[in-house]
Amino acid sequence: MMESLLGAATILLVEDNADDERIALRALRRHAPAVRVKVARDGEEALKRLGLDGGEGIGGFNLVLCDLKLPKLRGDEVLRHVRAANGLRDVPFVVFSSADLPGEGEECVALGASEYVVKPIDFDEYGQRLKRIVERYLDAASLRATDTREAAMAA
Repeated sequence: MMESLLGAATILLVEDNADDERIALRALRRHAPAVRVKVARDGEEALKRLGLDGGEGIGGFNLVLCDLKLPKLRGDEVLRHVRAANGLRDVPFVVFSSADLPGEGEECVALGASEYVVKPIDFDEYGQRLKRIVERYLDAASLRATDTREAAMAA
């Protein structure tokens, strides 16, 4: 049941570091192979993909995994835009950071992050953490997306 629900889900991964992107994609393929993942490599590209730049975004994301320290527009600024947008306020938004600076996580949660996660160095630990995040946030999000599609088909 969980696998079929996750198959309807799409994640936006916002990551500027090619190595971290590769690790995240590999972990997501291993632990949530049915989930679609779209990648943005900086904050401005993330806003475009989300449809928050005035252009046409891909939309339909059930979860955003966003690095904090991005070029062009930091992850916390992307978060501010997402939380200000009517159609995206309820999309789970998880902020990742390589550094564990005092107050950084609390600030992100205060801005509306669903969770703040320090990236583990160990690949297996990172994969397990991503798996828990996907299971936590996509199960409920996929149910909402599936219910919405089914209601639209029935109408």
